[in-house]
Amino acid sequence: MIAAVLSAIAGLLAGAQWVPAQEKAMPDSNSSSGEVITQVLKKIRSGEKIAPSEFQEFVKAQNEGATTGLKIGEKIPDFALADQNGNRRTFRDLTGPSGLFLVFSRSADW
Repeated sequence: MIAAVLSAIAGLLAGAQWVPAQEKAMPDSNSSSGEVITQVLKKIRSGEKIAPSEFQEFVKAQNEGATTGLKIGEKIPDFALADQNGNRRTFRDLTGPSGLFLVFSRSADW
């Protein structure tokens, strides 16, 4: 969701036409994706160890049907937004000599 919001904002700032995101319900707990999500969340709450392959399936299940955001390898348009202190920051301000590493994470707590 955060990636979709940032993508929409970046598109607006770049003068691109904005296309609203399509909402999609999370898989129900009877589907295989819903079962993967349910099982991994139970393990997280109980402190059980989660296998890397299991976590990969968890991430895949969360993103099932995602229709917005940048594609892997797609270049983001330049943007300018206020940071937490109100200072205007651009994509170029944030990009260092080795590039910029952005991470988007989903959370039920947001």
